Amino acid sequence: MIMKKNMEDLIIIGGGAAGLAAAVTAKRAAPSMRVTVLEKKDKPGRKLRATGNGRCNITNTALATAPTTIAFFESLGIPAREDSEGRVYPFSESAPRVADVFTEHLKALGVNLWTNAPVRGLLVEKGCFTVDVEKEQLFGKAVILATGGKAGPSYGCSGDGYALAKALGHNVTKTLPVLTGICCAEMPEALKGIRVKGKLSLNCRDQVVFSEQGEIQFTDYGISGICVFNLSRYLKYLGEEKLEPYTIYLDLAPERSFASMLFSWRQDSVLGGKTCTDVVSGMIKPPLAALLLKQASINEKRKLSELSESEIFMLDEHLHLLSFKPVSTMGFKMAQCTAGGIKANEVDEKTLASKIMPGLYFAGEILDYDGPCGGYNLDHAFNTGRRAAEAAAAAFLQGGHHV
Repeated sequence: MIMKKNMEDLIIIGGGAAGLAAAVTAKRAAPSMRVTVLEKKDKPGRKLRATGNGRCNITNTALATAPTTIAFFESLGIPAREDSEGRVYPFSESAPRVADVFTEHLKALGVNLWTNAPVRGLLVEKGCFTVDVEKEQLFGKAVILATGGKAGPSYGCSGDGYALAKALGHNVTKTLPVLTGICCAEMPEALKGIRVKGKLSLNCRDQVVFSEQGEIQFTDYGISGICVFNLSRYLKYLGEEKLEPYTIYLDLAPERSFASMLFSWRQDSVLGGKTCTDVVSGMIKPPLAALLLKQASINEKRKLSELSESEIFMLDEHLHLLSFKPVSTMGFKMAQCTAGGIKANEVDEKTLASKIMPGLYFAGEILDYDGPCGGYNLDHAFNTGRRAAEAAAAAFLQGGHHV
């Protein structure tokens, strides 16, 4: 390796959650290591500042890595606490403050932070990495690619790290937007703004591939909410280019059946004389009642007493099987995460080191990983960032990388 101007021991491309965790970890492990972070936006942690609705859901107690993540944040001066569902937040519940604390630590540790520094190219020549940054070149003995995925382009996430990885011989699996709303066909306008609790299921050719209970929000395009976001992850795993095989079912009352009650009401002198619209609107919100009766093929003006036994059962069935046809997701613009990324078999599972290019590491959303809502993806970013940095620092302390 020849000596060059602007030679760094470690260059971290991307100043998001993974890159920030990597920078702090590397300098702590090897204080003499020259570390530079390259961030394309005007300040690091743009997406981090918006996570968890601005509260920063850093991990989840269901994860084996949660104690390590919590301890890492405490070492930064950020104590954490968990909510009733296992989600862990900083005590401040301020995502912007978390990003600022990282930035403060970079400065205190002596990490060189470049902002407004989009990377245009990455290659290996004469024994080191050459990083093209606008009109400048930076040279490094090791590189951590922590550029994120494509989800949230307004935060600077454009997937440009994939091209950098490909230039060094890596392959990228198909990338899709996940943790996002779902557009549905023929969604009644009257449903917009309604929120209900229930069980959501995704079926493909009569097979249930996902189900989860929670709150569902109806929008002008379709459905949203945490369980909808989690469901969106499973639209990608079935190898279908189109969504025709899929149907989403909403069970408005997973805990009970209404059939016996409806039969009793049918015989009641008052309730039996009510229209189906009035009866069902007393059970669920009127716009949903109208959709349910339409899907059950029951005239809304008919009296409950006029329904046959099979129609009563049909009414009860549709309270548990209200159906929606997905046509698309809301795309990367509205997605929280990217599915797909650098092929897993090309990256060392423990060190996050490339199996193809010595001195190259990966961290965060650029990897082929996506988890559900609740702190899983942010924990993955922090965890992989730390592990990649620990491995890079260990190599530095043992005499450096040999590209």
